[in-house]
Amino acid sequence: MFISIFFLLSLLLVNPFHGHLTSAFPLTSSGEVSIASSNNVTYNISDVGKAQDKPKRVAIIGAGASGTAAAFFLKRAARVVEKRLGLNEGSRLGEIVVYDKEGYVGGRSTTVYPHSDPRYRPQELGASIFVGANLNMLKSASYFNLTLINPDSGEAGIGIWDGSQFLFTSDSSSWVTSAKALWRYGALSPTRTQTAITELVNRFLKLYDPVFLSQRGSVDSVESFAESVGLGNEYTTITGENWAKNVVKVGTKWLGEVWEGSTRVNYATDMHDIHALGAGVSMATGGASAIDGGNWRIFEAMLDDSKATVRLGTEVSDIVPTKSNGVQQFVVKSNKTEFNHDEPFDAVFFAAPWHSSPISKDIQKQFRKSIPKQEYVRLHVTYFTTTRTHPVPSFFGLKENAYIPNTIITSSITSRQGSTPPPKFQSITWHGEVLPGSGEYAVKIFSLTRLSDRFVKSVIGEDPSWLLRKEWDSYPKLTPISSYAPVEPIKGLHYLASQEAWVSTMETQTVSGREAVARAVNDWWGLGLGECEDGDSWDWTCPS
Repeated sequence: MFISIFFLLSLLLVNPFHGHLTSAFPLTSSGEVSIASSNNVTYNISDVGKAQDKPKRVAIIGAGASGTAAAFFLKRAARVVEKRLGLNEGSRLGEIVVYDKEGYVGGRSTTVYPHSDPRYRPQELGASIFVGANLNMLKSASYFNLTLINPDSGEAGIGIWDGSQFLFTSDSSSWVTSAKALWRYGALSPTRTQTAITELVNRFLKLYDPVFLSQRGSVDSVESFAESVGLGNEYTTITGENWAKNVVKVGTKWLGEVWEGSTRVNYATDMHDIHALGAGVSMATGGASAIDGGNWRIFEAMLDDSKATVRLGTEVSDIVPTKSNGVQQFVVKSNKTEFNHDEPFDAVFFAAPWHSSPISKDIQKQFRKSIPKQEYVRLHVTYFTTTRTHPVPSFFGLKENAYIPNTIITSSITSRQGSTPPPKFQSITWHGEVLPGSGEYAVKIFSLTRLSDRFVKSVIGEDPSWLLRKEWDSYPKLTPISSYAPVEPIKGLHYLASQEAWVSTMETQTVSGREAVARAVNDWWGLGLGECEDGDSWDWTCPS
């Protein structure tokens, strides 16, 4: 889930949302194809095509999930238009240029190798899993012939730590339904949570229903996007704690231990700080999967399929609006002097956080609405390898023979009550052997502060055989919110990170890329969403 980085529960078996095929395009009396846009204006695709004098040229800044998805969907949309007009590929969409300041594709979805040795199994440093409701990710895996694997966390039990004691432990992978869990949390809280999350997921799945999308059309704000599927203010203006307690009506222990453990590991945020949608997404973990070799492979495959010109290790320094025959265009400048910066782009898809980008902000003087600064969680990831199969009991102040699970989540509920110091970490997870039969295990710890070598040694009772630290802005702070950054602050500049404050996962970033493309291709060619032909559609919403 987008960025959902830990398999906590298997509460939810998502029922697939069964969309229906829309009819083929209606033909006019002259046999030409007509298209109804989102504003109910009917376009004739032939006339729209004839009005375009040269192929569109597009820049995408950021090669993460949203940027690569935008390139992928843009290419598909252009081919639909070109085929319907009987034109050669490239006649309506020319060059797509993708820039990224990093030297790799994937953004916050990236892997590392233990001992920096590619012979070892790659480990996810950022976005670790996606779930059964993430249809773009699942369809990508199938479409690009990538292998799905089962996340191997939580297989040897789970513990909930509050900084001074374990509130709950279980040695079962199906611990939620265990007698021990039912005794502590009761039967109603898990059931009510499942009902609430199922409702949330079913609303989310409307985003893949071609009938719904063709009727809704493209949208011009995150507010409209969220409200269209019923995941707007109802979920985003209240805290997860408020929603869980007063709407879902779960018990205090379940809320403060299980549910907060989930939000702390998924978004490094407590239930009283995160909005209800973020809290709900943290519990929607049914059908968790990952890609063998790294989830970034999906985004690399999308980029390859788009046939874009890819400029990695290239930092965009400026976006300069210009006019050509009264039409808005943009010149994109970078730190690479060998590139031609004079040829303008017809559109720019900005797929990175605006305020953390080093580009000149002169362009924002022309914005119709300013982009508010989005705060991000500064997360510390500590990765190491060890021959230990779980933490040592002494780390938790327990006797040598005490049972310790190899997946530990945390709660700050007792620290907020003033009785204990807060936990020093968000989670500790054993991620299986680095090589089958090696007896060496990969371990990942999330924390909000840097963990010392001494701390790591105290967790396993020995020095790690390999250690890597990463500090980064991992995901947005999902505090309650009702208004968002503009999706198109100036005509032709699409801001894909505007959706980050709504919810941030790999999947929702691909949706953000698709939604931006929908605005552009509706404007350029009158092409709508959910337009299924022969069981396929440019936006990947039609069953095939």
